[in-house]
Amino acid sequence: MSDQSAGIEPRAARVAEAIANQEAFFANSFPGMLGVKIVEAGPGHCVATLEVGSTVKHPGGYAHGGAIAGFGDTAAAWATFPTLDDGEIFTTIEFKSNFMTGVTGGRLRAEAVAVHRGRRTMVIEVN
Repeated sequence: MSDQSAGIEPRAARVAEAIANQEAFFANSFPGMLGVKIVEAGPGHCVATLEVGSTVKHPGGYAHGGAIAGFGDTAAAWATFPTLDDGEIFTTIEFKSNFMTGVTGGRLRAEAVAVHRGRRTMVIEVN
C-alpha cells in the first residue's frame, strides 16, 4: 500500500497529521494487524510501541520473531517517510535482527534512528 492510497502522506510537513491518522494508514495492513502505534516520527527517527498480546505470540507463549521484526521494520519505515521528496518511494532491501531475550507480555518500545542517508539508500538502526 502506498502512502497516497491511504490518503495520507507522512512526509516531513505532514508527519503529525499522519501520526494522528495512523489507524487509517494502517487499516488492512500488517502493522495494523500487529497493533503498532507510532508515538513520534520525523526525518530519520521514529518511536513506536507494540503491546505483546495473544495476536503477536507464537503457540509457546512468546512474542513471535516475525511480529517483532515487522514492528522494527515499521518503525524504520516511519523514520524514512519524512525524509522522502515528492514522488520518491522506498522499500526495505536488507534486514537483520538480533533478539536478546524472549518476551511474554508488556509493551515493547522501538526507537529507529537513521545512521546513513545516501543518494539511493538509507541505513536505519532500530533498538
